[in-house]
Parts: sequence; structure tokens; C-alpha cells
Amino acid sequence: MNSPIAFSILVASLLAVVYVSWRGSKYTSNTTDFYVAGGKISARLNGWAMFGDYCSAASFLGVAGAIALTGIDSWWVAIGFFGAWVFVLVILAGPLKSSGKFTVGDVLVGRFGGRSLKFLAMTTTVIIGTLYLVPQIVGAGHLFQLLLGWDYLVTVFVSAIVMGVMVVIGGMMGTTYNQAIQGVILLVAMLLLLVLSTIVYFGGNPIAIITQAMETVPPTSAVGVMARVPPPAEGTTYGALALAEAIRNGFQDLPNALMPGVSVPNALNQFSLVLGLLLGVAGLPHILIRFYTVKDARDARKGAEITIIGLAVFYIAVLFVGFATMTILYPYLIEMLQAGQRGRATNMAIPLLGMQLGGEVVLGIIAAGAMAAMLSTSVGLLISMSTSLSHDVYAGLLRPGSSDRERLLFAKVGAAVLTGIALVASIWLKDQNVAVLVSMCFGIAASTFAPVLILAMWWKGLTKEGVIAGLVVGLIVSLTFTFARFSNVPEVFGITVLGNPALYGVIAALVAIVSVSLMTKTTGNAREFMAIAHRG
Repeated sequence: MNSPIAFSILVASLLAVVYVSWRGSKYTSNTTDFYVAGGKISARLNGWAMFGDYCSAASFLGVAGAIALTGIDSWWVAIGFFGAWVFVLVILAGPLKSSGKFTVGDVLVGRFGGRSLKFLAMTTTVIIGTLYLVPQIVGAGHLFQLLLGWDYLVTVFVSAIVMGVMVVIGGMMGTTYNQAIQGVILLVAMLLLLVLSTIVYFGGNPIAIITQAMETVPPTSAVGVMARVPPPAEGTTYGALALAEAIRNGFQDLPNALMPGVSVPNALNQFSLVLGLLLGVAGLPHILIRFYTVKDARDARKGAEITIIGLAVFYIAVLFVGFATMTILYPYLIEMLQAGQRGRATNMAIPLLGMQLGGEVVLGIIAAGAMAAMLSTSVGLLISMSTSLSHDVYAGLLRPGSSDRERLLFAKVGAAVLTGIALVASIWLKDQNVAVLVSMCFGIAASTFAPVLILAMWWKGLTKEGVIAGLVVGLIVSLTFTFARFSNVPEVFGITVLGNPALYGVIAALVAIVSVSLMTKTTGNAREFMAIAHRG
């Protein structure tokens, strides 16, 4: 075991999480309790739960780690994550609560009727949720590998089992309390890193972090010139600041960490990324389901406001911590890049910073924060997917007359199966940056549920056929370009593969929705539906 004290802190936090889930099971007596906690969650608790649910491994590990490697470009991801919530608050939070019951499928059926939409919504939910679950397992696997020295394959199995058990035990009530507690842990852990790094390395002045970043070449740019860096004096090695200074002085043409354009090669990639992040939240099933856990549209909006405030503080801290990590771990990050370990460098930079700042105790706190991020998001994803499987398909299509007990069992078995599928995918994608994996899921959500839900709430001319066309086309296009990206395929039918599929997927989905809707007339009960959706 590499870090027994840190591991002990992590285990203690995991036991607390399992206990909260077990306590939550006492409030889960039927499917409504399991799916949405009976709609009894307060706005404040839901706001913190959404914060914990949303700040996944991508935010806690991936964004800060990516900033440490590439500089300011990677903060675009955080800005997109944050800005998307303002969009959801204004456009969707209230209407979604007023018009839905348990799932996205309920919203669509509430306006258009018919079973085909429920099945299609379930399929899309499972695809997005499973792909989103992968980076949580990848991040957890790397974290356990760092703490225990275990093989990655073993660590992802352990991580996946813990995630699955939490869902089976707790349901939505236990999940909500866990997500709220974990959200607080996340925020405290990130602020702790900021305070410690500022005091220990920057003389207590956080502005010095930015000043140093202006004088530092990002590790991803520096790694290409390391062979030409003058060697240090005989018998010595470069410290972090000395190495950064040597590279800056020797290669003036290289960008500094505050210069845009290092990790995003062109404007088209940048636009696609921002579009995916902006619209993606409006299509993420594990976020949307949280609006159904409160009593009315007013509480849904209030919860979103609390989440936005928490995210603003968190992502500002992430920027400073990312730059501080670049400065403090500069030689180590370059060494990992030289060894071809970019995924590990990105995902493990923050835990390594904790070890550097305060030894195993701080590493344990940061590891607990990282694990809180991953478990919180994972359980939310599994709840949303299993709810859609049980409510939309099992109860809605296969066995409408089934009992609550049977539906609960189906939901829990479904959660276990989906965890297994995500586990296999996490082995394939183990070297990917978790923030990149998550942003791709945002792109898929932006290409499918987001345009359909927004138009369902705000356009009376939307038709059932238009919804089906938009979901199918958006899903096919976004998945095609997502897997092309992961397979390093440069073009698809002569079209350049971008870093995020949103630009192609959103445009294709909108064209399909609008064109088919204009040619068909099944608008459903548009007037009554919109009156209900906008009554709060």
C-alpha cells in the first residue's frame, strides 16, 4: 500500500457514504420514493445535491488537471459547465418540473402521447448515462491505483462495485443526502488546496499564482523542447521554478499559460466545445431528474440558483488551483508527458498536489473529495438510467400491470447491468482525460434531449414525428463523431472530426426536428401542455 493514512481517510469516507445510503433505504418503500424521493426534497438540499451531482470527476480532477497541463484553454470547459446552468435556470428548470413526473419520457408523452417516445427516450438516457459513467470509473480507478499501487483493472472493478451497491441500497433519498454531503466535501477540498498552495508556495498572495502562470510555458508545449533545454549545474537538478524559467528564457516563441490556442486548435473546435457544454446540461438525464425531487417549479428554480452560486465559487478556485499545480508540479508533469502518460498526468495532478502540500493527510482529504465527486455523479447517473428502464420500459411497455416490488427489482438489476457495461468501456478508455470524456457526453446530450426538450416547452408547432426524427438523427450523428474521435479517425465522409460532436449533432438534430415538424401535424395537446409547463 503506497499511502496507508490517505487510504484510511478514503475508506472512512466511503463507509460514511454507504451508511447514509443505508439510512436512505428506510425512506424508500415504493417506486416513487426510489425514483424521485417522493418529491419531498427541499430546494436548499436539492441545490447542494445538484452541485455534488454535477461536479463530477471531470470538474474536480479533469478540469484542474487539464489547466495544469495546457493552461487557460482548459478553463473553457469550466466556463461551459457553469454557463450552462444559467441557461437551464432560465429556460428549463420550472417548466420541466411542472410538466414531468419521473423521466424525460414522461415529459414527451405528456405532450404527444404514445409509447414509442418512452422507448426512444429510455434508449437515449441509457446511452448518455453509460458513457457519462465511464469517466467516473476511470477517475476512481486511477485514484485507487495511486493510493494502493493496485493494477488498474482491479481498481476499476472495486470502484464499479461500490457505485452499484450504493444505488441498490439507497434509492433517491439516500442518493440526495450523499450528493449534498459530497458537494460540501468537494468545495471544501478545492478551497483547501487553494489556501494551502497560496500560503506554502506563493507567499499568501493568490494573484502571484496568475503572475507565475504568465511566465510559464504549459507542460504540453514544453515537453517538445526538453531535449534542447540546457542541463543544470553538475550534481544538481532543476527545481520547478528553475525549470520553468529555463524553458521560458530559452524558447521565447512558446506560449505562456494564459495564452489561448494551446489545446484548442481552431475556432471551429472551440465553438463546438462551447455549444456542447452550453446545451449539454439541458439534456443530461441525471441532472434533469433532480428537478422532479422537489414539490414545485419554484423550488426547482431556487435549487438551480443555489447550484449556480456553488459552481461560481468552485470553478474560480479550480482556475487558481490548476495554475498552482502547473507551477508546483512542473517537472513531474513534464516527466509523465514524456513517458506517454497524459491521461494519468491530467487525472492525478490534483491528488499529487495534495500529497505535495500536506503529505498523506491532505492527500486523503483530496482523495475523499475526488471519490465524493465520482460516487455522487455515478449514483445519480445510475438512478436516472434505472428509473428510465423501470418506469418507461418495464412498467410503461413490457408489464404495465406489474407491482411496485417488481419495478424496484427491475430498476436495481438494471443498475447492476449498466454498471457492468460502463466497466468494460472504462477499461478501453483508461488513458483518456476524464474531462474530455465528460465533454463528449455533453455533446451527445446537446444533440438529442436538449433541442427536443427546449422546443417541446416553447414551440407549439413541434410534432411527435419531429421529436422522433431529432432524437434519432442527433443520436446517430453525435455517436458517429464521438467514436470517430476516440478511434483517432480524422474524417467521416469527408467531414473533419472535431474534439466535440455538438456542432454537427445539434445542427443535424435541429434541421431534422424543424423540417419534419413543418411537414407533419401531430403537435399533441400543445396548448394544455404549455399552460401546465409555464404555470409556476
